[in-house]
Amino acid sequence: MNASELLQQQFFREWNFSSRLLFYSIIAVTSLTLPVLVLILALIRPHRNSQYFPYMCGIISGNFVLLSTIFTMVVAENVHIVYYYFPGYLICKISTFVVNSASCFIHWTWVGMYAQRFIHVFFPLRSRRKLPRNSWNTLLIILGLSCVCQIWAPITITERHVNHENGTSGTYCAEHPYFSSSSKIIVLVESTITFFIPFMLTVLADISVLVSKVPWQTPFKLISADDLRSNNRSDNMKIVSRLNLEYAEKRRIIAIKRCLVSATFTLVLNLPNYVLQLIDEFYKLRVHEDISVRRVFLQADAAVYILYLLQFPLVPVNMYFLRQNITRSSRKLREKTTLQQEHSRSFQVLEMSNDRVPLSTTIPSPTSIP
Repeated sequence: MNASELLQQQFFREWNFSSRLLFYSIIAVTSLTLPVLVLILALIRPHRNSQYFPYMCGIISGNFVLLSTIFTMVVAENVHIVYYYFPGYLICKISTFVVNSASCFIHWTWVGMYAQRFIHVFFPLRSRRKLPRNSWNTLLIILGLSCVCQIWAPITITERHVNHENGTSGTYCAEHPYFSSSSKIIVLVESTITFFIPFMLTVLADISVLVSKVPWQTPFKLISADDLRSNNRSDNMKIVSRLNLEYAEKRRIIAIKRCLVSATFTLVLNLPNYVLQLIDEFYKLRVHEDISVRRVFLQADAAVYILYLLQFPLVPVNMYFLRQNITRSSRKLREKTTLQQEHSRSFQVLEMSNDRVPLSTTIPSPTSIP
């Protein structure tokens, strides 16, 4: 047995090992994440009036569809059930379209939610008047555009076969040879629209909110009680304590920093996979003539895909922290409303007691009757 045959056998063993590793990784991640996504979706239902509720539902639903599709395709490929009823090229077209559309929808939904928060911070009154009623319509627009951007998948993707020298073979989903000349442009544009642009917009929106201390074009002036005592007064003021101002600013910065960390983790876990796929499209590493190059690509592909899978368990964690922020805000609003109602009732009782005339002035006493 010569060196070439030894390399082929070693490559085949590594290919089997990476396939089994990815199979069990997908099973483990989906088995852990899907039930938690359903639980988080149930936990956020009481916050239906929140401006972030539609986006949170969209992100959770998109991740559920994405993971369910990956799980179904992996299981079907290993048990060979679906392939008895549907041809391989059709499964590749459908699965690629659903996965890419769901990924595009999830990334742009994050952008929509962060953009709404950006408007909520800088234009608070306008966001309260217009944004909540339009959130579901925004999600429908994002979903439609995501499907349109991924319409290339059912057209160009098909099932490709890999034959090894020892007689074994395997399949994978890739572009049809007819579209090989334009596949580079298609993948580059798709990756840019699906991931790179949404990520950059998300980070820029967060940084702009984080570094800006004073909102633009504020419709009201917010000062502390200490400034009010020093006769720095103006119309349309909301009187709060300095402690409340500092606490609100601290909570806002912490929440935005948490979202920045989440976006950074999303970049770290997604970027290697997208970059490797782009490199493969331009240099054809998967089917390279040099078997050592194919071995390196096989190992790198398995590693970056496992990193890609690790982002999904983080989704329920991010949703949980967002829910906690909404819960604190809702509780604070309820306490404030209750306090205002109590003050209003006390003020009304005080007015009634001041306006009541003593009985002695309305009913004559017996001694005063002539």
